[in-house]
Amino acid sequence: MSDFFVYFAKNGQNIFFFVIIIVVIVLAIDILVWHFFHLRSGEKQVKDIYSRIFKQEQSQKYILLRNKDFKIIMVSDGFDDTFHVDLSLLKNDVDYLENIINQEDRYALEKGIEKWNHQDAFSYLFKQKGTEQYFTLTISITKDKKYTILSFRDDTKYQNEINDLKQQLVRANEVSDYKATFLSKMSHEIRTPMNGIIGMLTLANHDVSQDGQAAYHIHKAQEISQYLLSLINEVLDISRMEAGKLELEVKPIDIYQFESQLNTIFRKMIEEKNIQFNIEYHDFDVRYVMGDELRIMQILVNLVSNAYKFTEHGEIKVTFRQMYRAKDNINFMMKVHDTGKGMKRDFIYYLFKPFEQENAEISKNYGGSGLGMAITDQLVRLMGGEIIVESLQGQGTDFTVFLDLPIASNQVEIEDKPQVGKEHIPFTYAGKTILLAEDNEINAEICLSVLEQKGAYVEHVQTGKQAIEQFENHHPGYYDFILMDIHMPEMDGYQATQEIRKLARQDAKTVPIFALSADAYVENKRYSKKIGMNGHFSKPIDFEQMAEELEDFFNGRGDEYEI
Repeated sequence: MSDFFVYFAKNGQNIFFFVIIIVVIVLAIDILVWHFFHLRSGEKQVKDIYSRIFKQEQSQKYILLRNKDFKIIMVSDGFDDTFHVDLSLLKNDVDYLENIINQEDRYALEKGIEKWNHQDAFSYLFKQKGTEQYFTLTISITKDKKYTILSFRDDTKYQNEINDLKQQLVRANEVSDYKATFLSKMSHEIRTPMNGIIGMLTLANHDVSQDGQAAYHIHKAQEISQYLLSLINEVLDISRMEAGKLELEVKPIDIYQFESQLNTIFRKMIEEKNIQFNIEYHDFDVRYVMGDELRIMQILVNLVSNAYKFTEHGEIKVTFRQMYRAKDNINFMMKVHDTGKGMKRDFIYYLFKPFEQENAEISKNYGGSGLGMAITDQLVRLMGGEIIVESLQGQGTDFTVFLDLPIASNQVEIEDKPQVGKEHIPFTYAGKTILLAEDNEINAEICLSVLEQKGAYVEHVQTGKQAIEQFENHHPGYYDFILMDIHMPEMDGYQATQEIRKLARQDAKTVPIFALSADAYVENKRYSKKIGMNGHFSKPIDFEQMAEELEDFFNGRGDEYEI
């Protein structure tokens, strides 16, 4: 014992430090053990809490990650069965999750996670690898930032419904495109023979005595043909509107032209019924606006025709008014008032539906297709406007249309056309040399007869290739203009026009070329201009209207073609 004390006396300081080290190590071990069990206890509590939550949410599958080491500490029941994974592999390596995600979705998911702000929840819909199942993965971080929750919601039913809707939309677009193609074809196939009928009646009317019975029959046949043509146009218009294929042709409009056009069409026939016909303008501080004049006029014609049909006495009044001006637009009002039979209040709801008429007697006594009001409503909607109907049975009806129309730029310049210094030259067919490219024998005969009767010299070819050859075989400036049918064998009118414009001669780019086509829609006219034509005349051809448009063109008011 004495030896121990002697040793301790000599080495006491070293032994003291050794004991201290042992005590520190023991304490450190105790702390680590305590901390380990504390963490295990805390983590167990976390797992218990989320286990209860996960069990309540049976519609979803969950994974709980520990953020400091991205260790999976919990997987909800049934996860392995749902995603066909080995849980032992998954728990050892979180990257094993990639095996449940379709390859196409992995890259997009990775990019999305890279951009994630780690504050809000992140969601991504993916397709399960090797299946037709769709899941929405949502990643969220707990408030204490210690854990990340991955939730997987089965959205297969929802996604299948979305896919079905997309397929239905594709099919609907295909049907719409087919319908548009069909209508374009029918437009050409129906309007072409109608052009022949109306044209031949025009020639026959020119050749017979106007005071004979034959002239009366021809006149009636012309009226019937024009009605049939208008009916064809209405059916084609409403079909194109329903297919979303009708386009507007926006150009400067002189709003005061509507008065002269309505007077030309309606004044005589309305006054023959002993009905007053009045047209009024109020509060305008502009004259020119931008819009589709043809379609606005179609609205007016439909409304005034309706008023004429159902009014036996009193008045039909058309009122134009500038309601207000907002920056570069005006609110343009058109109101058609009549003192006719009016209509029942409950019928107004059905008024704008295709083929609807108030009762069978209306159709029997007044005729009509029942399409005019439907087309009017669709046109107003297409222009972003509004139509309001007010009617009292036995007292009359008011149709009021409101359109927001842009103000045409530089009102004075437009109003002053033709330009100062240019003499206005009235157009006449007499003395004109015209190249006519038309493969339809009847239509060619009509054009030749009418134009020659009016004093023009016409050379006729039947194909696009022949048109090019005929043009090349004559000196520059020989033809005053070319009338080019669109649908021809060997080479159509579009290609023939493009080839003529490419020719290395001085008049190749300047000779006026006008399309002749039964395709009468805006997109057809626009394309004609785009490929190098100067205008587009629709069949059946109104030669007086064509003369007016040619007069505008040759006096500098027509549109130039686009190269």
